[in-house]
Amino acid sequence: MDSKIIDISVIIPTYNRASVLKKCLKALSKQSIPANTYEVIVSDDGSEDDTKKVSEEALADTACFINYLWQPNKGANAARNNAIHAARGSILLFINDDTIAIPSMLEEHLRTHKKYPEENISVLGRMTVSPEVPYSIFAKLHLDANYGLWKGMVELDWLAFYTCNVSVKKSFLLKHGLFEESIRYHEDVELSERLSHFGLKIIYNPEALGYHDHYLQEHEYLNVAKKDGIALAKWYKKSPHLKKQLSLVDFQLTVPFTKKMKYIIGDILINRATRPAIIRTARLFSRSWEGLSLFLYRKIYQSIKRESVRQELMNSKID
Repeated sequence: MDSKIIDISVIIPTYNRASVLKKCLKALSKQSIPANTYEVIVSDDGSEDDTKKVSEEALADTACFINYLWQPNKGANAARNNAIHAARGSILLFINDDTIAIPSMLEEHLRTHKKYPEENISVLGRMTVSPEVPYSIFAKLHLDANYGLWKGMVELDWLAFYTCNVSVKKSFLLKHGLFEESIRYHEDVELSERLSHFGLKIIYNPEALGYHDHYLQEHEYLNVAKKDGIALAKWYKKSPHLKKQLSLVDFQLTVPFTKKMKYIIGDILINRATRPAIIRTARLFSRSWEGLSLFLYRKIYQSIKRESVRQELMNSKID
């Protein structure tokens, strides 16, 4: 392996997703920058499928270096941290195994870092659903809705540190903190909140585009709500002093009183007993009245999220 310090290391945590990882690696092999200026690190979190084989085949088929790392199953954050220490690049680009990079994605990240060379600068690239994926209304709720908020903006706050397509200087992470391995969701913004105290700034470059190659289904969307709530509760237990920051991600215990009252009313209307009927109604109108369907799914999501927060906090008291 060439010991040359390269420009950018692409870090991909993965677990039992060999088929989509293959597409991800193929896209990374077609980048517009020279192959000897970047590396790809596949950080395998204990996969039992063909992840290693796919990585080895990709290495044989491309000019860029692919470093395969394996660890026992400990979560994506542990996999990311493992890769950070192994990375040779001065800039680290975090993506998911279902992020399909356009050919100029890495070039755009590097161009923006060159324009903003300060150590505390990170760069967020845009994500949207792959045109090859069938239409799903849940993409509007879970992905495009977030990126749509930043249209026309350049500098974003710490809430925009999304590890599906974000780059940061390695030296900045090593000085000020890595990913919290006990949290399995919101791990990116939990890290960026900590880094914000050391001056983290996020520059948005929508030209650094990646496609999300995943058809999001209803049960997955609602399961995200559950993970969302559990992660917020764990974050709160870890850092109870962050009341203001947690309120920004709608943690019900720390939001302003008026919003808290809305949540109480919402939980009276949408709960375990009424939720199945409301889900059926949302499904019914998903084609004929999409706006109503989206509204209902958002309310269902928030209901499950708040319920998961309460359950996680209750479990911790029992323990």
